[in-house]
Amino acid sequence: MAITLGAFTKLADDSFTGTLKTLNVTAALTIVPVTKNSENAPDHRVFAGAGQRYEVGAGWSQVAKSSGETYLNLKIGAPEFGPNWVRARLVKLDRPGEDGVTHIALWEPRDR
Repeated sequence: MAITLGAFTKLADDSFTGTLKTLNVTAALTIVPVTKNSENAPDHRVFAGAGQRYEVGAGWSQVAKSSGETYLNLKIGAPEFGPNWVRARLVKLDRPGEDGVTHIALWEPRDR
């Protein structure tokens, strides 16, 4: 079962803006496309903070095997998360929301 961690809007410059929410964290994030420096380098950088931006993660473009849809595989870190990274998929909604939301961040906990 996937859990929605955030709602994002895709902007004209192919960046995304939105909010990541967990039980203890609410953070405004911007996900910005970047030029790859190598094959394994991220396609996007994730920033937090208004005015000044603080890098908190990265995103890699992926293609879903079942649907062929493109999504971003996000890896986000912050002291609030301890030594672990939050990994989420940024997926496109079938229809934009009335609030302009075009994508949601989904977290799927791994079985332990």
